[in-house]
Amino acid sequence: AHTWPDKCAAATDLLHALLGPEHRHVSWPEAEQDAFGRVEDALVRLAALADIEGRPTPEVFMRALRAELDVARGRHGRFGHGVLYGPLGTAVGHDLDAVFVLGAAEGLLPVPRRDDAVLPEAVRLHSLDQLESKSVRLHHQHRAFLAALASAPAGNRTIVFPRGDLRSNRRALPSRWLLDTASRLAGQRVHATEFGDLGDGIVDTVGSFSSGIRRGQPPSSVHERDLIALGAAVETGSDAATHPLARLAGRGLLMQRERASARFTVFDGNLGSLVGSHPGLPETGDRAMSPSRLESWAACGFRYFLKYLLDVSDRDDPERVDDISALDRGSLIHQILEQFVGEVIESGPPKPDQAWTTAHRERLHQIAEARCSEYEVTGRTGRPASWRVRRDDLNDTLDAFLRFDNDFRRHNRATPFAVELDLGVRNDGWVPVELSNGKTVTLHGVADRVDTTEDGRVVVTDYKSGKGVRYNDLGSDPFAGGTTLQLGMYAEGAMRSTGLSSSMAHYWLVENAKPLRGYEWTPSLRRRFDEVLAAITDGIAGGVFAMDPGDWDTWRQTNDTCTYCEFDSVCVRSRGEQAAAKQLAPEVGVRGALVPSGAQPGVST
Repeated sequence: AHTWPDKCAAATDLLHALLGPEHRHVSWPEAEQDAFGRVEDALVRLAALADIEGRPTPEVFMRALRAELDVARGRHGRFGHGVLYGPLGTAVGHDLDAVFVLGAAEGLLPVPRRDDAVLPEAVRLHSLDQLESKSVRLHHQHRAFLAALASAPAGNRTIVFPRGDLRSNRRALPSRWLLDTASRLAGQRVHATEFGDLGDGIVDTVGSFSSGIRRGQPPSSVHERDLIALGAAVETGSDAATHPLARLAGRGLLMQRERASARFTVFDGNLGSLVGSHPGLPETGDRAMSPSRLESWAACGFRYFLKYLLDVSDRDDPERVDDISALDRGSLIHQILEQFVGEVIESGPPKPDQAWTTAHRERLHQIAEARCSEYEVTGRTGRPASWRVRRDDLNDTLDAFLRFDNDFRRHNRATPFAVELDLGVRNDGWVPVELSNGKTVTLHGVADRVDTTEDGRVVVTDYKSGKGVRYNDLGSDPFAGGTTLQLGMYAEGAMRSTGLSSSMAHYWLVENAKPLRGYEWTPSLRRRFDEVLAAITDGIAGGVFAMDPGDWDTWRQTNDTCTYCEFDSVCVRSRGEQAAAKQLAPEVGVRGALVPSGAQPGVST
């Protein structure tokens, strides 16, 4: 960038790259949103200097930008009227009606005396007074503190001490200078541990904004006046949600109260009253559904509601991708294996005892190279350094796949039959399943790979990337509470497509040393499959979209189910407590069928 407009455009791009575009700032404090806008405005003004100087040097541009950003925000009204806010030093020499010193906590007032890594205190002390020491700076701040207090008459001087730091979640200690004042007022030496015990006239304790409102202290705004009146009404037994002062927020107050109750209400995802009358709540039998869609409801009904009924989704932000996402990595592996195995089937699949050759391995890596190049062009691979590592890992994964596939085909006497077996996605090959409740649900999907064995069985494979921890307990719960339905649907569909009567299905964790997780498809598993599908479809048809966030994960600071959920930031933080309070609600009982009463028959391969 050489011209003023080009440099300003580049600086704006850098600003957005560091802090994100404007739509990401909606959760910022209003003052920070305003500051961000002022920085953008400053860059717009500087772009107009193109008529004065065509090609400014970087130094000139930086100096002009600093000058723009150092301009004070200005004041509203005439100096001497209203409220003046600023650092302690700005109060020196003023004649104020009242003064409030904020943040009188140790570490803020005074600031900590940390040694300078470039010019340590030992160097400053031997500089023959050419460099100011840290202790001198501390004295300057103390004088400014005393001058600020002296700028207002006695009786109108207030020092405010925050008892805790909400950012670090730590308790704060009162400033040593605040303790000096407290000692003078108390007539004895006051220590930090005694400060909270000082009575009225010295320390006025306000536990929180809410406690200040409850005790009816003098309001500082019309808003606080209304809150005090509303709090007094609630204390006498009135309903805050229906109070005239809460007419704009009454619905929100009602929502908070209902969510905290043990009732399963419309605010918790109970839309049963809308079933049959609302076009956004179709019956589950109206059209074919994918297993992954039903799994979403089993994992969390609220996630299903947001994603499939409200059609809400997270928007990709490719320019901020540091590493290839787990979803893209999984898709990349699927595409490589699909093309490779598909070509082999067309040219003649290998026999169960026939190992993959060097030519096969070279062709697999050629396909991988072409697919990776496509992902690079579309900007989905992240930073080059991390992508090089991912590429090496991918090559190792593909080599491991060939080695294990040799053992897999030999052990099961299997021959690849089809890839991407279409079960109703692009054709009419849906899989209808008659449920135990008398209803029929139609499923559709695409099976990654299908093999046939010498003894007349069909083997269905669903490739999965990642660690696949949730597939480790398929032996005790083959459908993992309704969140692993794909194998059952693929087993049924593969038998219909091939005409074979026996099936085995498994997940193939391509990045795992022991990749197979699955089972033989037996009549008992089919009955359990019907029970789980019946519970899910009954829940959806009944408008039950309850949250199921799982246990709290102290490491990730979110709930287990919400760890990789795109709606994690949308849900309320108290969702775990709310879900626990609704567990015994009769409407939520439909989810109870998702948990098996005991170990289900089925052996994890």
